[in-house]
Amino acid sequence: MKKALSITLSAMLGCAAWAGDAFAEEDADGAGWHVGASGGIMMPGNGNSLRRAAEVSVRIGRDFSDYLALEAEGMCVPHAASGCGGTAVSGVALQGLFHCSGWEAFDRLFGCERFDPFVTLGAAARFAGRHVFADGSHRTAVGPVFGTGAFYHLTDRWSLRADARAQLCCDSPCGMLYAVSVGLQCSFGGGE
Repeated sequence: MKKALSITLSAMLGCAAWAGDAFAEEDADGAGWHVGASGGIMMPGNGNSLRRAAEVSVRIGRDFSDYLALEAEGMCVPHAASGCGGTAVSGVALQGLFHCSGWEAFDRLFGCERFDPFVTLGAAARFAGRHVFADGSHRTAVGPVFGTGAFYHLTDRWSLRADARAQLCCDSPCGMLYAVSVGLQCSFGGGE
């Protein structure tokens, strides 16, 4: 599992670097792009037969300003375990990312302009086999997703990213799915 995870993350970071070079030219409107990869843990909430498992995710996003970005994310939990045995859980999310870094209070509070807290709000869907999200034939868990996190900007282009997210599963009795992750993000375009 560790070898597969390291190969997957290396490939995703290589793709991120390639995409950064391919799209490094500034867009006409001055907006930028970002790509990233993360690894973490999915933690099921109440009424769920899933157990904690490692999760990997990749994302691509469009930065509209210093405060707002829209991003699409793909998630995979390759070795999730439930009461019915092992299974894979995959998912997609579309979310808005709202940066709090524009507030000078954060710069004064943490004494570091590299620290960039944010909140996210959007929608997500998770897919798996039967009996995974709850008893019965539910194969999906769809609903709003919200979270918080922070960037630590290593350079103008590369950033460390930490996320904590919660998904409310509206169409399934499983309740909530939680995830925490850390990863690397590459930004390009946007008047670098």
